[in-house]
Amino acid sequence: MAKKVTKKKASTKKKATTTKRTTAKKAARTVVAAPVATTVTDDQIRIRAFEIYASGQNPSNPDADWHQAEQELRT
Repeated sequence: MAKKVTKKKASTKKKATTTKRTTAKKAARTVVAAPVATTVTDDQIRIRAFEIYASGQNPSNPDADWHQAEQELRT
């Protein structure tokens, strides 16, 4: 009767090295999400422009109030 031939199992040291490489590859593929841009509505700009107007920063210039409010909210 012939002897049964079996394959040797890979050493555990080799498996550990393979696992470390896989982990390193996964870590390198990690993507950082970009900040989500918030949309500013006209109502939000209108409210902020009124607050600027009420504080007296730009007297008698509603366009400047609107522009300033828009810049503040979008940055």
